[in-house]
Amino acid sequence: MPARNDDEGGRSALRYAGLGVQLAATVLGGALLGRWADGKLGTDGLLTVAGVFLGFGATMYSLVMSLKRDQKK
Repeated sequence: MPARNDDEGGRSALRYAGLGVQLAATVLGGALLGRWADGKLGTDGLLTVAGVFLGFGATMYSLVMSLKRDQKK
């Protein structure tokens, strides 16, 4: 693994520092969208749970793709 210079390592660290915010935003967004859909369709929370899992999965997918991209560099 080649050594990184300070600037490149700093940018990478900042990108991953925002992961918690991204996770919270996508999970909350999925939950709110699911709750709205549950209200419209009367599915008693099923779509809220699905929205939470979808938001979490989207964040994990983004993390894996970002890690793969960084490994190629």
